[in-house]
Amino acid sequence: MTTEGGRSISPDAEGALPADGTSVAVPRQRSARRSTDVRILFVPLPDEGRTSERTPTLYRLMRERFPVLGLPSPRDRLLYDPSRARLPRFLLYLVDKVLLFLHGVVIAHRFRTTVVFCETAHHAIAGLAIARVLGVPCVWDSHGNGKLLYEALGKDRLSVRFVETLERFLGKRVNHLITVTDVDADAYTSMGLPREKVHVIPSCVSLQELDGGARRPTEPDLTGTPSLLLFGSFRYEPNREALEFVNDRLAPHLERLGVRCEIRIAGRGIPDLRFHRLVRILGFVPDIYSCIREATVCIVPVRRGIGLLMKVVDSMAAGTPLVVFEFSTLGIPEIRHGVHAYVAATDEEFLEYVAEALAHPEATRAMARHARHLVEAKFDWDLYMDPLEAILGGSKPVVAGGEGRAGRSYHIER
Repeated sequence: MTTEGGRSISPDAEGALPADGTSVAVPRQRSARRSTDVRILFVPLPDEGRTSERTPTLYRLMRERFPVLGLPSPRDRLLYDPSRARLPRFLLYLVDKVLLFLHGVVIAHRFRTTVVFCETAHHAIAGLAIARVLGVPCVWDSHGNGKLLYEALGKDRLSVRFVETLERFLGKRVNHLITVTDVDADAYTSMGLPREKVHVIPSCVSLQELDGGARRPTEPDLTGTPSLLLFGSFRYEPNREALEFVNDRLAPHLERLGVRCEIRIAGRGIPDLRFHRLVRILGFVPDIYSCIREATVCIVPVRRGIGLLMKVVDSMAAGTPLVVFEFSTLGIPEIRHGVHAYVAATDEEFLEYVAEALAHPEATRAMARHARHLVEAKFDWDLYMDPLEAILGGSKPVVAGGEGRAGRSYHIER
C-alpha cells in the first residue's frame, strides 16, 4: 500500500495503481463473501475515519465485498459552504460538475466499472451522466427526500420547487434509488417515481466495527460526575436549535434543581455562543464512540428535519441511555418511550426526563440494554449488505426471512 497526498491508495483488482492517484480499494478479509463481478465507481470518495456517517461507512463496507473506485470531489467543502457568496459558488458548481464528469468517465472506463453508486443529489448529477456514457446502471443513495427537508427547514417556495424538480429528474433516470425511511420513500413515489425502483435501507451502524473497538467496561462507572452528551454537525440548523435549547433551557433548569452534571458538546461548526457554566465544549472528536460510551446519558433535542437521526442509532448501539423528542421516532418508529428511551412530546417533558434519567441510573441502563437489542435486530449494516449487493448486481433483492422485492423496505423482521 502506498500513500499520496495524505490519502491511502491500494492496488486495484489487477494489482495496478491508477496513474492519477485516485483511491482504489479491493475487498478486505472481514467477510468471506467477495464479488469481483461487481465493480463500483463510488461518487464521491469520502473522507475515511472512525465514523458512523452513512457515506464513509458504506464505502468501507462495500470495499470489503467488491472492487471499489472512489471519485474524488475536492471542491465540495468550498461549494457547499453557505457562509460563502452564492454567485461564485453557483458558477463553481457548474464547472465542478463538468470536471467531475470528465474525470469520472476516464477513470471509470479504465477501472471497468459495472455500476455507479452516488451519494447526494448533487453528486448524482455527475454520476448519472458517467453511467449513461459507460452504459452501466446508476444507483443513487439519498439520505432523505430533499423536498421534505427544505419544507422542514422553512426554505422559500422557489428553493423547494428547485430541489423537487432536480430529485424528480434524477429519480426517474437512475436505475435504483435507495433512501433511509418509508416516509422518504413515500415522498419520492408521490413525486412520480416508480415504486419498484425505490428501496428503503436505513442508516445503520456496523456492530462488528463498533464492538471490535469497544473499550468500555461491562458495568459503567456511576461514581463520577454525571455527563450529558449532545453531538453532531452544528452547521445543520436543527442541530444548532438543539444546542441553543440545551444552553438556554436545559442547563439553567438542571442548575435550578441542583443537579450535579456536565453537558458535553461534540462536533463540527459549534457556534460562538455565551455558554452556560454547565456546558463544556469538546469540538470535533475523531472517535465519537469513545465520547458516547463515557456519557451517562445522550440527549437529542432535535425537533425537525428528515430521515433517520444517526446520533440516535449511535447512542443505542453504544449502550448509552437516551432522551429524545418525538421527532426522533419518525425515522425510527420502533422506539418506545420507557422501553428504549425517554421520548418527550414537549419541552417541559424533555427537561423532566433528563433529570429523571440522571436520578435513576439503573432503570435508565435497562432502557439502554433494550435499545441495544433493537439495533442488533434492525440497524446493523450486516443485515442489509445482501439486499444492497443484489441492487448493485442488478438481481432481485432478497431479505432474511423471505424473498424480497424491489421497492420494499428492508427492515429485518426478528
